[in-house]
Amino acid sequence: MKVTELTRMPKVLGACLGTDDGFIVDSQFTVGCDAEKSAAMAARIVSRIKASLGVEKASAVLYTQNNVVFIRETDAGIYFVICQKDANLGLLKIKIDRLT
Repeated sequence: MKVTELTRMPKVLGACLGTDDGFIVDSQFTVGCDAEKSAAMAARIVSRIKASLGVEKASAVLYTQNNVVFIRETDAGIYFVICQKDANLGLLKIKIDRLT
């Protein structure tokens, strides 16, 4: 699934596919988010989860005051999706869980 498919969903602000060392493979942000910082942050979060929990693949959901951030590691890389809190989080999570 390409990041453009994720950003077509209402209230999704952006999506990115990055490598495990934080480089961008593909990204599309609809607002002024910094894709390079987002990819680096997602890689760091995944790295910390894997080191702390000793798992092969990691994912996380982060809630901020205004947004929700989904991070999921796949064989293709690390997906990072940011959306507004009132987005359809269930549908978005289903789409992210289907990423391969």
